[in-house]
Amino acid sequence: MVNKNHIIVEVLEEMKPSIQKGVKNTTFQEREDLDQEIAFRLVQKTREMEVVSFWEFKKQYDNREKI
Repeated sequence: MVNKNHIIVEVLEEMKPSIQKGVKNTTFQEREDLDQEIAFRLVQKTREMEVVSFWEFKKQYDNREKI
């Protein structure tokens, strides 16, 4: 079983460079708040994610509706 806290840390570490690059487009005074808000939302969404094995993912992918 995968530890969800470990996944959250990995997501935040992986996204950190993109977040830092993105917040540079805001005013200096708002950067820290925006950085924290983005990190908070990433944590929220990561917690909502369902952790599935590769084979379960493949099964769900294979059974998706064909357009």
